[in-house]
Amino acid sequence: MFNKFSRYEDAFREWRRDGMPGLKADSYKYIEFLTSADDEQAPRAGTLWPHQWESFLRVVYAHEILGKTEIGRDGLLLNIVTGGGKTAVIAAVVAWLRIAHNIQKFVMLCPNLIVRDRLEDDFQKGKVFKDRDLLPGWTAYQPDDFILTTLGSGKEGGWASLLSASIVLGNIHQFYLSNKSGQSNLSALMNGPQFALFNDEAHNSPASEYDATLKRMREKIILRVDTTATPDRADGKAPDSDMIYEYGVTDALADGIVKTPVVYQPDIKTVQLTYTDARTGEKRKVEEIDWDEVDRLGLNATQWVTDDEPMRQQMAIALRRLEEQERRAKGRYQPILFVVAVCKADAEKAEQTLSKYFKVKTLLVTEDSDEADRQKARELGKQQKSGKPYQAVVSVLMLREGWDVPEVGVILLLRKFGSKVYGQQVVGRGLRRVRAKGVESGEPQICAVVDHPKLEHQWLWDIFNAKKRTGVLIDDLFDETEDLPTPPPKQELARPDLVIDVPPADSSAVDDEEFDVGDIPAPPKPIEDWRKVLDGIAYDPTVIEITKVGITGVVGKELGGEGWKTIHSAPDENQTVGAVAPASDDAVREAVKEGLLEIAESLTVEAGYAAAFKDKVYSALLHHCRAKFLNGSSLGLAERVEVDFAWKMLQQIKTKVGAIPGLTAGIIEYGD
Repeated sequence: MFNKFSRYEDAFREWRRDGMPGLKADSYKYIEFLTSADDEQAPRAGTLWPHQWESFLRVVYAHEILGKTEIGRDGLLLNIVTGGGKTAVIAAVVAWLRIAHNIQKFVMLCPNLIVRDRLEDDFQKGKVFKDRDLLPGWTAYQPDDFILTTLGSGKEGGWASLLSASIVLGNIHQFYLSNKSGQSNLSALMNGPQFALFNDEAHNSPASEYDATLKRMREKIILRVDTTATPDRADGKAPDSDMIYEYGVTDALADGIVKTPVVYQPDIKTVQLTYTDARTGEKRKVEEIDWDEVDRLGLNATQWVTDDEPMRQQMAIALRRLEEQERRAKGRYQPILFVVAVCKADAEKAEQTLSKYFKVKTLLVTEDSDEADRQKARELGKQQKSGKPYQAVVSVLMLREGWDVPEVGVILLLRKFGSKVYGQQVVGRGLRRVRAKGVESGEPQICAVVDHPKLEHQWLWDIFNAKKRTGVLIDDLFDETEDLPTPPPKQELARPDLVIDVPPADSSAVDDEEFDVGDIPAPPKPIEDWRKVLDGIAYDPTVIEITKVGITGVVGKELGGEGWKTIHSAPDENQTVGAVAPASDDAVREAVKEGLLEIAESLTVEAGYAAAFKDKVYSALLHHCRAKFLNGSSLGLAERVEVDFAWKMLQQIKTKVGAIPGLTAGIIEYGD
């Protein structure tokens, strides 16, 4: 996403150097209150961090000096890394607007309950204003004057609280016109005074109803400030606000604001494969092959982290890292292992393996978890006082944006990320530094991410600027917390005067020239009798399971900075942990359903259709699955052994259906 403030950087620097001419008197006085007595370009200690200060001043400059006609007609966007303290910036802007512009109403929107609860903790009874010393003594305002009402918390009192509260905090869905509660909340807001809007985790706002709600509020918004750590979405969409400040992972590493991510991957030599009849469980063949020959078998990437033996080995690597983090914590806090699974069945399997065989106290959080378990997930860092704190939490992408537990010291990936947004959000859960009692502010901290080479996440580690340190042997000792490399220098825009806007396409320009683009093959003709073709597909019940992996060591790579690479010893292969507990009946049935939905969407898009047509393909695949694997029964009534069979055959369904030209198109064009 383009930084639209770049062209103003020179003028902005001169404006600061010249004493900030053109500001309202109270704005100047408030900025002076936040400014260091020793350096007029820096914030006072205990208030804002340097990058928070920079983002705050750019908001002030954009609003008071440039104005909406120049920038920010639909809002100003701050792109600040997870752990970079976006909430403190929001609080500083709130205080400034109240003091200098007499704005009495502030609305904070967020995409989910986790983000909402975090913001509620920060703003309840003016906590963030006290913690960051953001209210000067020469004003009449006190932290308690910023009265908060949180929609959906059971504490609000309808229209009365919406109209009387200083800060209204709510999930965006609580303002949607598609539900009566949202209609009432939006009506109350639009019948009140003008307000400043803060749109947290703004990368969610391109969603159609989210965007429509923001547009309906526009006439009442005096200033809109968006915040996010990941503005660039996988679908190419972005918030409609203008980005005015970027503070990414590289900057945060240079300033010591976040932990240093370190990626650990097994260095694999050999693999033992077992060929099993998915219907009967009969073991048909066992073979051992070299790692270099694995690709010819076309194994599913997730098998390398979800089959029993590889999962145990990945967990052993992660638990070794957790032990290291616990030694570094020295009893001051309990480091947490965060395990990310792709579906509920895999999550249950991971939780059972950790708790029953590795004897690690583990919390499972899925979409079916009750509020008590979700509350435990939010308070994991406070569990140490209980005497029996959780050491691990397993989630199916439930704990992403907004879930901020600084004690997360190890992340185990049991899924492959196809989305840059999701990948960065998950790694971001471990970037926030621990700021507990006895932990020095300059103390080196790392977040260990346990990955697998077959998940092909190099694109994700490139985002974090992965480097290597070579020449380190298996028996060498390397203490990351004492020997981290010097962080890289921060990137600065040297010539903002050379920044130009890319002009929009001129719709009046027409080029009648003909270009030779070569012979483009016509798409396959949709198969009209697709049911007969689909029914004729035959399946091999033999599935390949990874039953043993020969690991020579575990490679650790520091991300960012000069970087280093070190090799740790392999996990103990003689450890006996027994069979992995099976997933629950409901979880497996749900996994088959989710798997078919995912296959349907993938086949639909690959056939050249919009994803909205996936429902037709899903319906056809579900009936196909019932006939081939469930003995004609529905997914809910089939025997468990049949459901297990269907689960194991999902990859073959995708491969065989996708290999027949025109089959998916036929389902879409000629299906019911």
